[in-house]
Amino acid sequence: MLAEKLEQIRNFTQERGYKIYRKSVTPSIRLICKKQHWNMARRTAMLLKFMCETEDPIVFRDEKIAFVRTNINIPEYFNSKDIKKEFHKTKYQFFEPFNNACLDWSILLKNGLQGQLKTVRALQQDASKPERNYLDSVAIALESVIQLADRYKIAALAVGNDFVAETISNVPKYGAKSFAEALQSIRFVHSMLYLCGHAHMGLWRFDQYMYPYYKADIASGNLTKEDAKSLIKEFFISLNRDTDLYFGVQQGDNGQSLMLGGCKPEDGTSAVNELTYMVLEVSRDLKLIDPKINLRIDSSTPDDLLELGCELTKCGLGFPQYSNDEVVIPALIKKGYSLEDARDYIVAACWEFIIPGKACEKVNLGAINFPYAVDSAFEKTLKRWGDFSIDNFEQNIAKNVKLQLKNLITKQQIKLLPSPLATAFFPYALNHKKDISVDSKYNNIGIHGAGSANAADAIVAIKTIYKEQGQEGLLNLYSAIRANFVGFEKLHDYLQNKLPKVGNADAVADKELKFLFDTFANASDELSTTRRKIRAGSGSAMYYVLLTNSDCNILEPKVKATADGKKDGEPLSTSLAPSHGIKVNGVLSVLKSYSVIDYSRIMNGGPITIELSPSVFNSDEGVKKLAQLIKYFVKLGNQQLQLNLLDANVLEDAIAHPEKYRNLIVRVWGWSGYFTELAPEYQKQVLSRHKYNL
Repeated sequence: MLAEKLEQIRNFTQERGYKIYRKSVTPSIRLICKKQHWNMARRTAMLLKFMCETEDPIVFRDEKIAFVRTNINIPEYFNSKDIKKEFHKTKYQFFEPFNNACLDWSILLKNGLQGQLKTVRALQQDASKPERNYLDSVAIALESVIQLADRYKIAALAVGNDFVAETISNVPKYGAKSFAEALQSIRFVHSMLYLCGHAHMGLWRFDQYMYPYYKADIASGNLTKEDAKSLIKEFFISLNRDTDLYFGVQQGDNGQSLMLGGCKPEDGTSAVNELTYMVLEVSRDLKLIDPKINLRIDSSTPDDLLELGCELTKCGLGFPQYSNDEVVIPALIKKGYSLEDARDYIVAACWEFIIPGKACEKVNLGAINFPYAVDSAFEKTLKRWGDFSIDNFEQNIAKNVKLQLKNLITKQQIKLLPSPLATAFFPYALNHKKDISVDSKYNNIGIHGAGSANAADAIVAIKTIYKEQGQEGLLNLYSAIRANFVGFEKLHDYLQNKLPKVGNADAVADKELKFLFDTFANASDELSTTRRKIRAGSGSAMYYVLLTNSDCNILEPKVKATADGKKDGEPLSTSLAPSHGIKVNGVLSVLKSYSVIDYSRIMNGGPITIELSPSVFNSDEGVKKLAQLIKYFVKLGNQQLQLNLLDANVLEDAIAHPEKYRNLIVRVWGWSGYFTELAPEYQKQVLSRHKYNL
């Protein structure tokens, strides 16, 4: 239950009452930037300065965590000519605003903006001219945020909100001295990142960096547990105020993710504390799409914590998402991350593993289209050789996967634009007097592996038909695929319902699943360099729709009908999930199937995705049974798990009557959003997923 005041604040936010305070600002400041001969770092800093100066400070009388964004648009501050001139852009380079990273928020809480500003000025003492100029940009960014915070103090006093006035008079300018100040500082500066056009900026390990402030306030008697819970609720509500202005593939895809649990970086002991539980309780009570909750677990995770996570799943929010430390940490170490850094991992916007405050990695550069690799290899092997050969078929699959991968890293060289504000909280880059976009401890790239179940099922179909019917059977299958199975209905039924499938713990199908991911890992290792390693992943992100849409303008190859029985235009299964429309033995068989993957090499993230029927929670034992399922997931050595609650009848009614389901939340891929705000193709994909009982 929510207190009346908190319920009013939440309802105001969900109804988007804050929109009345919004306004547009000038569409462009580019000519000013050009006239001043500012480079991109200075332009980004001056953009933030402009945005802060034009923001209208909004403080509500009864709130305790303040910030409402009033500027709708972000002015143009560069164009393609500016990029080409400064960075000597090549044909295959693409520049994006800073995204998919996470600051070391503990630095902000300890030192405040003023403390980091002092560090910047000290670094300038022995810096070269270019370094001093860059550090001036960092200083401008920090000073701009401080000045906006000062204006917020005045606004708070004007409405008689002494609590916010007192809090914001100290933070984010100075280090936080209380739990409330720490929350306000994070909310304010995190919002500034989006205000200057950044995207998908994480919230790190919330229960770790906030715990010292919680513990100190509880010990001193300045805070009760209920007070703390109330403050976290306000903090979470505030994170939902501006999300419709944030960049994403679909609304809700905004990267406001936080991590809980796990282990301590220094010694590997359990990091679970009171806040770990409290955050799950708050998210359960609020039922909002932000922040997205992730929970790090292992074989020693307490049952009551897992059960609390399952209670949150019961709410239908699509989180928490679970990451298995016993698999993830060794994989990160194997890829070259230090032990201490690996123990401190979080996820980026969706599920990709990153190191906060130290890494600037493009963890979602693109995707391998596994079904296309199989389809292309099938056609090539069938047409170029007198007799079809399994060996040639498998070799052609491997060649195509490597070709796709090489094409991505060659023709989709995504570079990040400078971020002076973010750099202030990346010590490695700041101490080198360089921007985080060009100087980070880790600079790897991640590639998704999409449609793995469809592809593995297609390999099974091709091999089985070849074994049973020979070359003639394959030619018939090829004709059926190209005809989108029109006139081949009997064959289509056979492909869909009579063959081994991924998700049923069938050794035949699972062998092909492992083959695909091993092939992907091999190609990634071969094309990696010392400085830039390629991280192969098992996620699909938005590609489960895009890779089957011939009208979509992306670099990745598209696929139409495939040998597993998928028809043209039908979406692929999401991340690690069985192909749509097949018969699945049950949820345990799904977990077993995906345990065959070598996650020490497939380590960019990408969860086993399981949609639960509401009937799972019809009895009091539902939560306990689901918690045991999560423990079984860990025992099998799987990497990541996403549990969602779906009621097909409700979703169908929501499509027909969206006005009745404004606040209906679903998990889309690595994020949750409001179902009625999704594009029709994503609604269709969510609706078509498998639903499981326990």
